[in-house]
Amino acid sequence: MKIDINRNYHLVMNKSRVILAAAGFVLFIIIAFFIATNESLFFDTVICNTLYDFRNEGLTFILTAVTYLGNWQTITLISLAFLVVPQTRSSFGLPLSASAILAVTIQKLLKLWFQRPRPDLSLHLISQGGYSFPSGHSFTILVFYGLLIFLCRQYIKNPTSPDGIRSKTAPNWITGLLSLLIFAIGFSRVYLGVHYPTDILGGWSLGLCLLMILISIKGKDKAPNRF
Repeated sequence: MKIDINRNYHLVMNKSRVILAAAGFVLFIIIAFFIATNESLFFDTVICNTLYDFRNEGLTFILTAVTYLGNWQTITLISLAFLVVPQTRSSFGLPLSASAILAVTIQKLLKLWFQRPRPDLSLHLISQGGYSFPSGHSFTILVFYGLLIFLCRQYIKNPTSPDGIRSKTAPNWITGLLSLLIFAIGFSRVYLGVHYPTDILGGWSLGLCLLMILISIKGKDKAPNRF
């Protein structure tokens, strides 16, 4: 009976991941089409101007700190921290490092393909070069932190209550905080004037596609009550 439950769970999860990967890819194609035909200009302009109206020193300081959590330096430090610890090297360090390298490579190639200029330099609150679409921060961070969420739900051992029920408090907190961070980093890129909203949406959609593929490659879940 337990084997049947696990098998059914894995079938449902695999199907869900295929659907999410396909949806993310299709959404990316749609966004890319609107950008290539300049149909996204009005949408981007309205949202950007609205966010710029809320700019102030305090919020700028906070969101500048937030956006740095998506920089390659931060991702590298996190990956190295998992790699140097033998207990987390194979379970966390290697898959996270590989996902980061793959994501960075893909987004750089796509930027060269689309060559979308960033918003006007006068709007930038931080120094940022290169092309705009898709957002490298949004794409890479969704893949990296999304995979970290999955791995934490796979490997973190939770305390078991006297009645035998295993608590999921720690993985749920990690899931919530990292999900909020993914959104906040994307938001910060538009607020700081270095990206358009469609850059962020494009990065997230393609990131979702790649994340689902990587999770499927990673292997089967350990238990039916996990991510």
